[in-house]
Amino acid sequence: MEDLDGRLRAATAGRVSYDEQARELVLRGTAGGELRLAVGREAVRNAMQSALLAAESSGTPTAGPDDAVSAGARALLDTYEADPAAAEGLVRRSARQFEGTAAARRRRDG
Repeated sequence: MEDLDGRLRAATAGRVSYDEQARELVLRGTAGGELRLAVGREAVRNAMQSALLAAESSGTPTAGPDDAVSAGARALLDTYEADPAAAEGLVRRSARQFEGTAAARRRRDG
């Protein structure tokens, strides 16, 4: 199984993490603030991709060697630093979209 928490921590110097036991995405700001969002692991991956797409569409550079999860974690952290409510909204919206897609898949598959 992929080490999602390790990838998030490595990409953000420990400021974004995923607590598998609590099923919480944790964002830590430079001013000492912390945001904990109860979301499943699959929804976290979806949120990282959404954060990356949002950053790219706004013209924000997403420098760094890597994959969508790591780049998305940095983009989400940048969003959190600029506007914590926007970061929370992005994660919650991504989680709802994932849940809706998963529910549709379950209905389709019987």
